[in-house]
Amino acid sequence: MRMGCDHKGGPELIEMAEQHLRDEALPAASGMRFRWAENLDGGMWASVIVEIERRGEQWIVTRLDRRKEPVGEPETGFRSLA
Repeated sequence: MRMGCDHKGGPELIEMAEQHLRDEALPAASGMRFRWAENLDGGMWASVIVEIERRGEQWIVTRLDRRKEPVGEPETGFRSLA
């Protein structure tokens, strides 16, 4: 039996990126990159990092990194990479 992920994934990060762009009144442009990192409790993984990039008219998940060690507090949360 497969279990769903207990962390934010690509679709949630895309929603955050699009909301960020609306809030800042910025158009989505090819090459934009965003990242989400979080520490998890009680699951198989201690942390996850997800990154997306805008390519033409689409968002592409470019990184999905599930780790057995937590990420440092300054690394967690949403951020723009480019």
